[in-house]
Amino acid sequence: MLLDAVLEAVMESWPLQLRLRTDHERLEVVLDENAIVERASRRVEPGTLRPGQRVRIELASTIGAGRTARRVTILD
Repeated sequence: MLLDAVLEAVMESWPLQLRLRTDHERLEVVLDENAIVERASRRVEPGTLRPGQRVRIELASTIGAGRTARRVTILD
């Protein structure tokens, strides 16, 4: 499942947690420990993620209330 969203917050826990806002909801996603973070088709460190960025999240799972991201693409 893919989600396009605006990154509202990055919680400095491990694993990283991202607070996102889509057109329809606000949600929190946990970054998988092997997740890929990329910008302009290049892999970057998760520390590159900043509030206000537009991102595309590829979810690995949505079991129960938990959501885990396996890929985050920074769109701007």
